[in-house]
Amino acid sequence: MNRKTLSLLLAVAAACSAADAPAAGNKGKTAADSRWFLSGAFGYSRVKPKTDCDCYKITDDNDAGFSLALGYDLTRYFSVEGYYADLGAAEVSNAGGDPVGSVGYRDYGITALAYFYNQSPQPASPYYYSAIPRQGLSLYGRLGVGAMKNSTELPYERDNNYHFQIGAGAEYGWKDGFALRAELTAFDEDAALLNIGLVKRFGSIRLPGMKPAGSVVLESTVSTAVKAEPAIPPARKSASRTHALLNLSLPVIHFQRGSDALDPEARAQLDRFARDIARYYKLAFVVKGYTDNSGDEYDNLRLSLSRAVKVKNYLISKGISPRRLSSQGLGSNDPVADNKTRDHRLQNHRVEFAIR
Repeated sequence: MNRKTLSLLLAVAAACSAADAPAAGNKGKTAADSRWFLSGAFGYSRVKPKTDCDCYKITDDNDAGFSLALGYDLTRYFSVEGYYADLGAAEVSNAGGDPVGSVGYRDYGITALAYFYNQSPQPASPYYYSAIPRQGLSLYGRLGVGAMKNSTELPYERDNNYHFQIGAGAEYGWKDGFALRAELTAFDEDAALLNIGLVKRFGSIRLPGMKPAGSVVLESTVSTAVKAEPAIPPARKSASRTHALLNLSLPVIHFQRGSDALDPEARAQLDRFARDIARYYKLAFVVKGYTDNSGDEYDNLRLSLSRAVKVKNYLISKGISPRRLSSQGLGSNDPVADNKTRDHRLQNHRVEFAIR
């Protein structure tokens, strides 16, 4: 890798670092919605240099190639990469068929990736912002600009070193940040690479603002964590909250662990709630889903969102306008009880309502 290639990758790194700095008033948001990744790929390349001279002909335009990239996830839909690719070489012979040399292909540049499909649903949570799980199967397109360098002992010179790059591929990701890619990429008109590669994303998807369980964080000049016994909230007298000004009871719907199914009691609560809010037709509500803190954070967010959506859809089936309802999945945030016992964990498997 030459100095220009290294300088390009460092420039991309500097730009991404600037993008990672939280904007004023948005502290904590960008920590969960962007992260670095490295990728490497190896595959089959086709390189076919053009010539106007009948004295030369291409005898072998197939070779092995590889690429290396440093990338950054900007949002759940877009990423940017700085890359270096060695596409191998084309073998050249003279008019008589005798080998006379080769033309090597090396390329570097910047590309943008647009992810337009992902099989994993994205949790809608105010704590999650644009988090990027990149789990399961994703499909993406690639568009970028690059500079092609040819190495040869022959009198060959490119008309234009700079070019557009276009490609499409599929990616399958796991929770640990690793992903497998398969992609076809075209570099200008005379070079292409069909490759399979490995991606490693760094950092974890975390929820900004979450405090460690069982500790109290004291805000002062020096942050100090003091161990304390977590308070156990008293059991609720009834699974509802009353809005005093409207004389409207907002139900709390409980679920079994790992489930988003509505039991008969939950359906009865929602039936009463649907009748009550029919009178207040101008009110709109946020349906908030929660879980306990056991298991994977991302799975908890998905389950909490699924619970909120299930409750919202049930109310819609009872005649409530969809425009009056929005749903959020907040995972294990805002617990109403500590998670040390089974009964306390069950209290946190819930859906609540807020007037918006």
